[in-house]
Amino acid sequence: MPADSALVLSFAAVLASWAPYVAALDREGAVDAAKRQLKSKCTAATPCTFSAKAEGAKWYVRVEFTKRNGHAILIFDQTGKLVGRVEGK
Repeated sequence: MPADSALVLSFAAVLASWAPYVAALDREGAVDAAKRQLKSKCTAATPCTFSAKAEGAKWYVRVEFTKRNGHAILIFDQTGKLVGRVEGK
């Protein structure tokens, strides 16, 4: 029985070490997160364009409002949580 417990604990440790990589955001995920945040502002009638770049552990998504002047930069952590926002003209 102790051998089984050791195997289960080892397997659990391996799975736990993978968790940050499973939750890590990529470019497409960052853009999708920005689209969810701005779904009321970016519609078929008022489309937006999105571009994303990673800096450190954060994603910066620039959103251009195409039917009106202005842009926004949304900052996401690796889990997709919005951690900052900058509005521009």
